[in-house]
Amino acid sequence: MCRQCLALAFIATVWLTGCGKPATNEQSIQTVTAGTVETIQPDTPERYSAMIAPIAQVDLAFKSAGLIERIHQVRGADGRMRDVQAGDKVTRDAELALVRTTDYQQRVDQATAQLAQAEAQHAQIEAQLGQAEAQLAQTKAGFSEAEIEYTRANNLFQSASLVKPQFDQAKGRYDSAAAAVNGAEASVKAAEASVKAADAAVANARAAQSETKLSLTDTSLRAPFDGWIAARNVDRGTLVGNATVGFSMIDIHLVKAAFAVPDSSLKIVRLGEKLPITLEIVEHALQGVVTAISPQADPKTHVFSIEVTLDNSHGDLKPGMIGTLLLGASRNQVPRLVVPLSAVVRAPSDPHGFAVFRLVPRDGKTYAAAQGIKIGQTLSNSIEVTAGVSAGERIIALGGSLVRDGQEVRVLH
Repeated sequence: MCRQCLALAFIATVWLTGCGKPATNEQSIQTVTAGTVETIQPDTPERYSAMIAPIAQVDLAFKSAGLIERIHQVRGADGRMRDVQAGDKVTRDAELALVRTTDYQQRVDQATAQLAQAEAQHAQIEAQLGQAEAQLAQTKAGFSEAEIEYTRANNLFQSASLVKPQFDQAKGRYDSAAAAVNGAEASVKAAEASVKAADAAVANARAAQSETKLSLTDTSLRAPFDGWIAARNVDRGTLVGNATVGFSMIDIHLVKAAFAVPDSSLKIVRLGEKLPITLEIVEHALQGVVTAISPQADPKTHVFSIEVTLDNSHGDLKPGMIGTLLLGASRNQVPRLVVPLSAVVRAPSDPHGFAVFRLVPRDGKTYAAAQGIKIGQTLSNSIEVTAGVSAGERIIALGGSLVRDGQEVRVLH
């Protein structure tokens, strides 16, 4: 991150210097200091600062509204019991706060009574259905007898073996029995519809009871894991609503060291790799594991976020601490071409590019020749050049911002 800042500051300086270049006589001779394009072999790792962050952090909100009746109690440093506060450790499922339950308990009692009433009505209607079904069975039996008698009477009447008044009596009993069956079936259907309605009423009453019981349970705000209280936002007597954040908790049995690298350093970081990290509070170097690498660069800073996870079972590491990581201690040994930072100027032919001035001897004189370059990382008072020059070339190290392409110069060695 420091190197990125240096590079940005350097680029801004080059641009401002170029924009403020005074008008000079093309034929005047400018005095400059000479330098050389050098090759260096970096033998030190890249150093980054990393901020310690908790492995998990959550805001705990209430689901049930009301007055805070109770806050979790812990024993303070003076030995007295007090309300839990930021910096206290709590265990999983500890009740951090309780909303007054009186109103919610009344709702539960009311819903329970309504459920009992619905179930009693359901039982009564089911009994009525049983009676209707028994009555239907009885009328069907009577209908069967009347049907047999009517069939026999009809056969006798057709063969002139039975007088009409007797036939009419048999038919009357048959019609009456059929009507009774129809009535009993209608009663059964009505009873079945009532049972379905009673079933729905019982289901609704049970859902209402379950909801009120859940609301009663939700009056208790509990810790989701073993961790530390980061903030407490309520006191006894505070009126809270649904979604009011009462506490913030962090889990630091593991911690993350977060830092950012440019794209040129991504090749020296791998998932699962173990990296050393040093902190002033810890005498020995700690070993962390790379557990996350951002898949894309930050659109503003153009750097990639890296996370290293460290064990913190002793609780020595706290969120917000700053550690130091070293990258590429043994792998980043590629030689680099560098020039002094002061040698780089804005390219005369490209307002968005960079250049250096080569020193060209001709006819006993020395002239400045602009050469476009591509720059890389800053290295102390030098900057890496990735294209445009070769090792050993003589260039203007100081005074290039006052020189024009092709101008004669006087070189100070």
